[in-house]
Amino acid sequence: MAARRTEIARRYHAALADHPALQVPLAPADDDGNEQRDHAWHLYMLRLNPDRLSIDRARFIEELKARNIGVSVHFIPLHLHPYYRTVYEYDTEDFPVAYGEYQRVISLPIYSKMSDADVQDVIDAVLDIAVHYEA
Repeated sequence: MAARRTEIARRYHAALADHPALQVPLAPADDDGNEQRDHAWHLYMLRLNPDRLSIDRARFIEELKARNIGVSVHFIPLHLHPYYRTVYEYDTEDFPVAYGEYQRVISLPIYSKMSDADVQDVIDAVLDIAVHYEA
């Protein structure tokens, strides 16, 4: 299962890395600067470059869902959760880096049973939207 997710991640990376509106995740490097071989790729967190798009992340997600691509946002910064907002009175902008990253990240489908056609469908949809809404 891990080998298949790694293969999918490599396909995503190869197809999406050169588009200026997209920033692909990288596997962490070892001490010598080589890509580690043990990345789980349980998520594929694609970052959008909002200055290169005429739409925001929410619209990008809507466009993907309209193309039958199930995407999500897996991580919401802690300071946006009700408990922390209530107890610590955190505001949206109190942690600007976390909030900025949150506004541009989406999780693409990545699971071992995805067919090659499924992977290509995701790639095609992401690139179609990125090209169509390129700023």
